[in-house]
Amino acid sequence: MNPGSFHVEREGGHIRIAGDLVLGSFRVVLAALHQAAQVKGFTDVKLDFSDAKLAFPGPMLAVLATCARLRDELDVDFTLIRPAEGKLRRLFSNANWAHLATPAKFERSTWQPTDVLPARRFASPDEEEEIVSQINDAVLSSSAELTKRDLAAFGWTVFEVMDNVLRHADCSQGGLVQLSQYPARQQLEFVVADGGRGIPRAMRTTMPKISDAEALELSIERGVTSTAEGMGHGLFGTHQASNVGAGHFEIHSGYASIGSDAGARDESIPVTGTLVVVRLDYSEPEALWRAIEDPRVDSADYVELRYEDAVDDVLNFVVRKEAGSVGSRFSGRSTRTKIEKLMAMYPNYPINVDFDGISIVSSSFADEFLGKLFVRIGALRFMNAIRLKGVCPTVRSVVDQAILQRVNHEAENG
Repeated sequence: MNPGSFHVEREGGHIRIAGDLVLGSFRVVLAALHQAAQVKGFTDVKLDFSDAKLAFPGPMLAVLATCARLRDELDVDFTLIRPAEGKLRRLFSNANWAHLATPAKFERSTWQPTDVLPARRFASPDEEEEIVSQINDAVLSSSAELTKRDLAAFGWTVFEVMDNVLRHADCSQGGLVQLSQYPARQQLEFVVADGGRGIPRAMRTTMPKISDAEALELSIERGVTSTAEGMGHGLFGTHQASNVGAGHFEIHSGYASIGSDAGARDESIPVTGTLVVVRLDYSEPEALWRAIEDPRVDSADYVELRYEDAVDDVLNFVVRKEAGSVGSRFSGRSTRTKIEKLMAMYPNYPINVDFDGISIVSSSFADEFLGKLFVRIGALRFMNAIRLKGVCPTVRSVVDQAILQRVNHEAENG
């Protein structure tokens, strides 16, 4: 991850990127794009990553947001050449970077892991809401051990950063977002990028004489906003949360950048638009929630809004919506993970597990979901906490058989 191993060269509209694309080096790619499309006027630009060795979501989304802007404003056509190295080559496709760069050549990623979100574009409040829900769901389905309050805090930070794009960026292409997880370090990372006017220009609509670096420093202060609307708590709260444990925070916009230390740095190459990289450390329970200091966090509680019954002290878990697929062991495992997390968050609430609309499930799904859940929590707690609803006779037979076989297997193998 040493920027010194990075190299960019441009011949006409052909831009070659070699080495490690990291936060310390991506602005050089932006400069090459600017020279090719806006200075020299090339409308066919080739992004050649053949010799790239590493690439990370933050730098890639900044590059892709710039490509989207140039495509929209100058009708530039981009051709992406993926890295020669096999693992990185697959990442370009799986993370949806290839599609976002050259949608006519590369299909949208069909990679659907339960615990991350490949890069997605959003340009409306409805798309924003859908993606925030998917990100929360990915965290709930993963091995990340977040408390209910910390999950609410995480979802709030994602929403606030994404919402800044829609409210302040003045960007017709919208923004890009990607979620990554690092369970061994107990960290979640999300990246948001856009090709809009950027934080300095937005801040100068009300404070015309500030520098780019001053604009970034002000953007993470409590109560500061670029418009008369809103309270200006979004980036402040997000920065506060990122300072918990080994978290990390970084903004690149205009001729400046700012990190976790809240001290802005001047940059020689501008970012047209904004890149925000946030890594949150959830190793200390409820530390994220305490750090944000914003009452709106609790009102945006994803778990409460999605699962709590409106009348009774019970959770509603609709399998058709939660599982995605009822035909694989992998899906059964992620579905069980959700249930186990909900039980930990609500130890005194029973859960209505609703199979309505499902006519068949695979034995492997039933075993991984309910068979293993039965033996992990015990028969008494299972019968008290899990209420199976809307189960047709065929599904009931598969579930009963899966639980029986799992109990026998555990008994035989100690």
